[in-house]
Amino acid sequence: MTASHAPVRPAPAPTRSAALVIARVVVDGIRHSLPEHAPLFDARATEFVALVLEHDGMNSALGIAAGADAFRQVGVAEYAAGKDLARLSRAYHSAGRCALPVLASLSRQPGAGSALMDTGVEALLRCADVLIRLSTAAYRAAHTPSMAELRRDLLKEILSGRPPSKWAGLAAEAGWVPPARMVAIAAEPGAVRASFGPEVLADLTGEYPHLLVPDDIEISGVLAGTRAAVGPAVAPAEAAASLRWARRTLELVRREVIEDGPLVCWSDHLTTHWLFADEVLTTALVTRSLAPIAGLPVNERTKLAETLEAMLAARGGAPEIANNLGVHPQTVRNRLRRLRVLFGARLDDPQERLDLRIALRAELLTPDRQATPIRAA
Repeated sequence: MTASHAPVRPAPAPTRSAALVIARVVVDGIRHSLPEHAPLFDARATEFVALVLEHDGMNSALGIAAGADAFRQVGVAEYAAGKDLARLSRAYHSAGRCALPVLASLSRQPGAGSALMDTGVEALLRCADVLIRLSTAAYRAAHTPSMAELRRDLLKEILSGRPPSKWAGLAAEAGWVPPARMVAIAAEPGAVRASFGPEVLADLTGEYPHLLVPDDIEISGVLAGTRAAVGPAVAPAEAAASLRWARRTLELVRREVIEDGPLVCWSDHLTTHWLFADEVLTTALVTRSLAPIAGLPVNERTKLAETLEAMLAARGGAPEIANNLGVHPQTVRNRLRRLRVLFGARLDDPQERLDLRIALRAELLTPDRQATPIRAA
């Protein structure tokens, strides 16, 4: 016979008397954190906090309970003062933490029950969430966003990777028609707006200015007076990927890996992106492949690396290599003999030759590698 088990029920929330004691501490903590709003948090607000502590979640009865308006009013007041919601969130959570010692004391009293501490902590966390929701709803209701704010919010939604169905309503409200394909542009701080219409979404005010532009627009006319990089053309749902590559391109320009210009397109540097997609792997390849010349003096190492690259790319012999390098053919023959001693049969192996060409290309693209020769592993 299988033994029957009673259903597991959640432990009860704090009793009314305990909830009132804790609520007073919470409200006092809020008054302390928000002194300019202290008059709002009267006895009715304390009763409301106690009510929230006694219940498992936010419901319609709690929403209309006496004292709830205090938390709505403080949200409106914060908006009117030009402050953000983070301040209220910090105040509510701090007040909840202030109540923990009182909760611990109550849990040690005779007859309190061993579960009071656990359930009380859960109730305090739940209470902070309820208070934040009330203040947040009132704050947002008091705020009528401008068209510029709507478009910035839309830009954030698109770049968050959310599907178009989630931001279609916001797009309509902002008067923006999603194009079939678009590109992202990453710009340096201080970007100067040139000329673009409502089809372009832009945030040029932050630390990392960026735009989303339909790919059928002449991009060079979008920004002026700043360095910028353009990502691949993608569907709007993939805009975050385009911005990621645009920013990566701009980073490589700053590092002088990619040649600077007023508007740099990622598609003009695909090999470079491939080489630098995993720099740990690329560095390991350079270190292994070029180990035979790693310990040489910088001047000799540079000349041999140039000659090796020219040799791997040439179809002819020493005269062609010499012509490409602008040196005497006999100089090239001497260097080739030296390379044969250093690299041996690797110069005849197709896979090794490919590795060498990739390593030399990475070496050439990285200024800091050229300044500091790689040590042999």
